[in-house]
Amino acid sequence: MSVRSGHRNYRVGYTLWPASFELSDPTPWLDEAEMLGVDSVEVPLFCTRLIAGARPIERALSRFARTFAGRRLAVSSHAMLSINLMDAAGRLDRHEAVARANIEVSARLGARRMVLHCGMAESGDEQTLEAAYARQRDSLARLGDFAAARDVEICVETVWSFDGRETALPSRLARELAAVDHPAVRATIDFAHAALQCQRHSVELMDEIHALAPLVHHIHLNDCFGVEHDLDLALPTEQMAYGSGDLHLPLGWGSLDWARLLTEPEWPDVGIVLNQELHPTLWHALPDDVTEMRRLSAMMSGRNAPEPAAPGAVWH
Repeated sequence: MSVRSGHRNYRVGYTLWPASFELSDPTPWLDEAEMLGVDSVEVPLFCTRLIAGARPIERALSRFARTFAGRRLAVSSHAMLSINLMDAAGRLDRHEAVARANIEVSARLGARRMVLHCGMAESGDEQTLEAAYARQRDSLARLGDFAAARDVEICVETVWSFDGRETALPSRLARELAAVDHPAVRATIDFAHAALQCQRHSVELMDEIHALAPLVHHIHLNDCFGVEHDLDLALPTEQMAYGSGDLHLPLGWGSLDWARLLTEPEWPDVGIVLNQELHPTLWHALPDDVTEMRRLSAMMSGRNAPEPAAPGAVWH
């Protein structure tokens, strides 16, 4: 295993993810993050009610933003999940309007990086799919200008075809972002999403990660088994039991090779945050996860890192 990152500083953090999908008062969440000693938190804007009709709601936003004042925590944000820049042309104006509102809210919260899901398109012929990618490139260029003016960077996230729609492999996302060629439009690598999309297309995960790595400014960590089984599974608990799909597990509960995934690629020296997206039903494992993220960030930085916990230790 080679460590190519030199002695860089990689920060660690996690997404504030309530089980109710309602983040109305971040105060106790921010208190917990400071107690755990993380460097950063990610605000899931899709769990907030700070935007209505594609416009930020000033009174709600002011109240929400005040909870971050005086904190030592850095902040990133995650835009609404429904924003789809590869949707049909007639729907694109609404998606862009909501995306602009997300950028405005991110700027007010001090989030300098905003995660935005890569678009998805209905399966169809190649010409139709290429037209959807072209729409996304045009939208990202426009949104990049809007974001840059507010000191926000859009980090387009790898996703996977969980509902049969088409989306980009990491290498295709790299080509798309290179074509956009905007300094405020970069990438988020979600390793679990990438692994699932690579399994779907029968391609090598590490090859895909290496292709995207030079454009990555933000990292999402959460474990899974990198497969979606062709089974009818009734409940999320059963998906976890079978090891199927995007499980948002603590690090070490799945089968992703974190040491290799994080240390082999050439990451840019831009102050990357390792951000865990832990499923809220597994929140009891968060302290162990923070410890493991610190170990991995030390390994990425070329510093001596402690050995990982013994197998099964994270199940306490």
